[in-house]
Amino acid sequence: MSEYVTVETQPTDNPDVLEIITNQRIALSGDEVYNDFEAGDEGSPVAQMLFNGVRGIRALTITGRNMLITRDPDVSWEEIVDEVRDALRDFFL
Repeated sequence: MSEYVTVETQPTDNPDVLEIITNQRIALSGDEVYNDFEAGDEGSPVAQMLFNGVRGIRALTITGRNMLITRDPDVSWEEIVDEVRDALRDFFL
């Protein structure tokens, strides 16, 4: 396991969906798709941590080292990305 977690962002065609690319493998057993809070709250440990710890996530898809996050438009991407970065660092370290 790496001693640090990197987080890069990649915009998509939808302003409410952002791709996050990390240097850590997040999905360990195939793709994970969570279309709402309830699904994420019962999902993998990473999904549970993100849905419960990061305000503004409406939906989440995790594939390998990448995530597609759909946000609540009332929450800024800066806030979400900062909280996701901190949450992942705490989770993996």
